[in-house]
Amino acid sequence: MKRWKKGTTVLSGLMLSVALAATGCGNSNAGGDSASSAAATPSASGGDGQKALAPYEVVMVYPDGPQSDLTSVQSGINDYLKQTYPEMNMTVKLNPIDWGAWSDKTNLMMASGDKFDLFFTADWLGFNQQVAKGGLLPLDDLLAKYGQDIEAVEKDYHDPAKRGGKLYGIHTHQELGGSQGVYLNKELADKYKFDLSVFKSGKVEDLESMLATIKEKEPGVTPLVAPSFPLEAYYSSGTTDSIGSLAALNVLGTAPDDYTVVNLFSTPRYMELAKLTRKWFQAGYINKDALTPGLDAWKKFQAGKAFALVGDMDILADMTIGSAAISPNGSLKAGREVLQIPLNIDRLQTGKMTATMQAISKTSKDPERAMMLLNLFFKDKNLLTLFNFGVEGKHYVLKDGQIALPEGKTIDNVGFYHDIMWQIGNQMLNYTRVGEDPNKYENYEKFNAMVSSNPSRMFGFIFDPEPVKNEIIAIDTAQKAFADGIKSGQLDPEENIPKMLEKQKLAGADKVIAEAQKQLDAWRQANGKS
Repeated sequence: MKRWKKGTTVLSGLMLSVALAATGCGNSNAGGDSASSAAATPSASGGDGQKALAPYEVVMVYPDGPQSDLTSVQSGINDYLKQTYPEMNMTVKLNPIDWGAWSDKTNLMMASGDKFDLFFTADWLGFNQQVAKGGLLPLDDLLAKYGQDIEAVEKDYHDPAKRGGKLYGIHTHQELGGSQGVYLNKELADKYKFDLSVFKSGKVEDLESMLATIKEKEPGVTPLVAPSFPLEAYYSSGTTDSIGSLAALNVLGTAPDDYTVVNLFSTPRYMELAKLTRKWFQAGYINKDALTPGLDAWKKFQAGKAFALVGDMDILADMTIGSAAISPNGSLKAGREVLQIPLNIDRLQTGKMTATMQAISKTSKDPERAMMLLNLFFKDKNLLTLFNFGVEGKHYVLKDGQIALPEGKTIDNVGFYHDIMWQIGNQMLNYTRVGEDPNKYENYEKFNAMVSSNPSRMFGFIFDPEPVKNEIIAIDTAQKAFADGIKSGQLDPEENIPKMLEKQKLAGADKVIAEAQKQLDAWRQANGKS
């Protein structure tokens, strides 16, 4: 469940060399304000005359569903660490917390001063508040001493996780952005010999004639199944660099040095797509139950009742705009062959770099050892595989170099099965599962080169919402009566977008935009972009 909100999505991260077998930790407190590290107090002398590290248990806290066989995975990790890195003298305690209880439990742990070490965090899980409340340690010195393998792949992407000039999170090494476009039922696309080359324009509008054909000739098939509307999955990244939920830079057709902050609901492209969606809804192309909570669009594909879906794409070898290809994950979810056609490629944006991170808790008794372990997840494929897939032979087997369930086992009874590979380390080291593209991570690397070559004009800028937090809450409340209806086509945008903008204005939109402009201008001046 990769989240980047706009989230997704999702990941990788490899790094790690432990230049540590002979160095020990000295007596420095690399974690900043924390108490003296246990690693700073050697317990014995090594054979080479250098001091050995005292035993230490690194507690890892991360969101995950319950795993009935977690104990054997934890034992497997600890046996591996003992055999492979005896000089580190560390063990691991896995402390997953169910997604539904994550916020309440971790907030209580921090407030109570519970001892733990490595901690999954993200901007959508309260990272800014955790830093502001002093719950996380600055990582700059720790990274410099023990993060060589992290630096090998992430050294250019730390700035978005800095607050007050200090680094508080380590980004998972993964895909650096996403792509949005259309999925098509291949059987129907072939049946009607649709000309897919029209999508080289990058315009979702070119889907319209196909929707009309499906509506006319395939009764019972929804031409464009939702949720996942053009205004949600396609508009934002393709048109704006967002600053929170309201303010944005309009990057469509504006000069690269234009840093004018606008209301993202006020751009011409937003109105264009809203009117298009309204037209499609009235024509019967979009399912009328699209706003039903919990609606799964892919189930309509499974039932053969859907033709198209607008959403985030799989990352494949060819991600050029308009390139039609079989979507491995889409086909798995649909239970039939599904084509994907990218219409937009993300720019390198700050939000992606803070969507999946590892931090070190202020309560860690040995932040040095925590960083050593984190670095291993960026270097050691065997360790990463244990954490992601469990014990070989018991929780998985390798089949032609891919992860498969042992014979007779299912997801429900294997004892350890999750999809949180995106949470830690170098994702490029991961195995793929049977059914996935075996070249998935090679595709990621190629895609990353494309994304990183096109950074957002405000990459690295962090908006502090604190001065306008009350206005943001009021705006979110004011627009609820309009946003879903507009994005689904159920409301007339020419009538309702002006009403929504007026409600936002009364709730303080001008103040939010002015504050965003003020902060962005200060950032530009500080970073030589003015």
